[in-house]
Amino acid sequence: MGNLFLKERESWWTWVIWGLIGSIVSTYIFSSTAEVKFALAASGLLVTVLAWWMNYSRRFEFYRALKVLLFVGGVSLLPIALNVALPSKELATVSFNFILVLLGLIGLCICGAWFARRPKQYY
Repeated sequence: MGNLFLKERESWWTWVIWGLIGSIVSTYIFSSTAEVKFALAASGLLVTVLAWWMNYSRRFEFYRALKVLLFVGGVSLLPIALNVALPSKELATVSFNFILVLLGLIGLCICGAWFARRPKQYY
């Protein structure tokens, strides 16, 4: 039946650790292959695996899952954005690509949160 009136508090240290794991993995992949696509795929895979786990546990509502997935995805993409944007001279191209990556992350997180949401309970 679930928690009818009990709101679960978020354990943000857990999500910080998952974000740091994602940033370490994406930084390692980017430094070893020098391909941004593979590092972005690693961060996307982490967000997808977390969405699958949220769906499996059935404890997350849409907005809670969206908040967590955006946080973890943002933290895991931050080193890639800094590694690509800081040494570049063409700021317009980098900012356009960064906006496209952010829109892709937001779209992936919305789809993941919709997938991970708790089903409605009928009494």
